[in-house]
Amino acid sequence: MKKDKILISICSRNFDKKLLNLLNCLKKNVNYSNLNIKIIILINKKKKLTFLEKKLIKEQLKKIYFKILYEKKIGISNARNKVLNYIKKLNYDYGCFLDDDCIVESNFLESHLNFIKKNSCDIVGGPQLYKSKHSFFRALELNKKDNSTVRWVSTNNVFFSKNAIPKKINFSNVVTKYGFGEDQLFFSKLSILGKNIKWHHNPVFEIVQKEREYLMWFLLRNFRYGLTGILIDRELYGNFYAYLLNILKALFNLLKSILFAILIPLEVKINFFKSLGFFSKFIGRLFSIFKI
Repeated sequence: MKKDKILISICSRNFDKKLLNLLNCLKKNVNYSNLNIKIIILINKKKKLTFLEKKLIKEQLKKIYFKILYEKKIGISNARNKVLNYIKKLNYDYGCFLDDDCIVESNFLESHLNFIKKNSCDIVGGPQLYKSKHSFFRALELNKKDNSTVRWVSTNNVFFSKNAIPKKINFSNVVTKYGFGEDQLFFSKLSILGKNIKWHHNPVFEIVQKEREYLMWFLLRNFRYGLTGILIDRELYGNFYAYLLNILKALFNLLKSILFAILIPLEVKINFFKSLGFFSKFIGRLFSIFKI
């Protein structure tokens, strides 16, 4: 029986233990399911990997085919577009995007593969769960109904058929002003084009960096989500409708903040941080109105 060809793309700024941990997880996926996978590792820095670093990658993957690409121009969209333009020329059946600071379970690829076939969708994404004891990370974790249709998914956990990605669409550099948003815009465009995007409870687990283990990081993260929202809507709908949507979404975030504040007695920590997070997004949205 012919095996499906799966391309896994990983963008990384630096070679470190996190990248090797992810590669080890992918090796276990191959051993678990006997999949036919190829791994593309994109290094987004000016210097190339050393001989020793490449040797460590080779030792980790052993008989698994891999290719190392380089993008000197720093920026997540630049890195993703380099990979995207590369894989568009390759022969494969399914693709997968992962981040180098995540780990996955040994059945991760098989689970997404089976799901996308069973549900006849173009793209499937899933949750990102943070490996941290701090309660405010729970407020950042998306919790959607399994097999529900969604408008976009994150590039740290997405599995797609080759035909799902048109040749002329790329990741935007405009929306990444505050460090993210390119994936939301990219998959929102695909959704508008009629691509069927589904949610599957098949998580990745992010290894949290020490500098993110603080409440201030959580507040700034949500504030920047608010700032980024209007940049995404501008590219999707134009300036006028983006401005109107930004006002409506700002009010919606404020209402959700109030709602979770009311619900704090039911689940103190998680609802407190959800309320705080939505209020930070509200401030970000409000601030972006005056920056236009």
